[in-house]
Amino acid sequence: MDYLAQNLKFLRKRHACTQEEMAESLNLKKSTYASYEIEDGNTPPVKTLYAIAKKFDVSMDSLFEVDYSALMGQDLLNISSREVYFPVSVNIDGQEMIDVVPADHRAQAGYLSDYSDPSYIKSLPKIGWDLGSYEIGTKRIFQISGDSMLPIPSQSFILGVRKTHEELIQHQAYILITNHDILFKRIRTEGANLHLISDNPIYPTQTISADDVRQYWQAIKVIMDLPEEASIAVTDLGQAISETKEKVEEVLAVLKHNSQLE
Repeated sequence: MDYLAQNLKFLRKRHACTQEEMAESLNLKKSTYASYEIEDGNTPPVKTLYAIAKKFDVSMDSLFEVDYSALMGQDLLNISSREVYFPVSVNIDGQEMIDVVPADHRAQAGYLSDYSDPSYIKSLPKIGWDLGSYEIGTKRIFQISGDSMLPIPSQSFILGVRKTHEELIQHQAYILITNHDILFKRIRTEGANLHLISDNPIYPTQTISADDVRQYWQAIKVIMDLPEEASIAVTDLGQAISETKEKVEEVLAVLKHNSQLE
């Protein structure tokens, strides 16, 4: 359902504005603005939508997708504990910018607590990147740390596109925003659970509840620095990882055997 007309009316009244005042603030005729609040009426051009979203401190896409009358004065609407509304960044021409979440602890801790706060999203670094029709949807870049997804190295940047739980694809890689962490894993769904799989076989599969995930960002591109010198080949890396896994399994077997003897 398209909520634009009813949202414009609801938000205008919540901000105690008349149609005349809204039209004046947008440099429009009253009749032009009034047509935006009519079901099946006119749709504002992008620059006007940008101005409206900025005035009400909401995202442009939420004006169409979220029933603000159901928020009861709150900023978030959750259905089955999954986030529906979150802000995005746009430039003065109404083109969506890509927000970047660095890997440092402060930035990621801030994202976990404030990802739905427009003020926090505005504070993130941003880039304008015209990907054409490469992938449709809101995009965000997350810097990862750790070696659980080797051969993708730590400190790489992952470009993700926003997805819902219903759009998840088995065994695809995603950035997942949970209640307590930002994770980069491949996923396999099973009922109400998600199995999180690392590309590095040393790391065991994790299982979490789907209701613990607040955002899904499907990984579509890796951005990484080119090493100064040639590094270990992927085939050699795979062999090294396999050998390390075997050693770990041997150690675990010995520990298990010793515990049984006790």
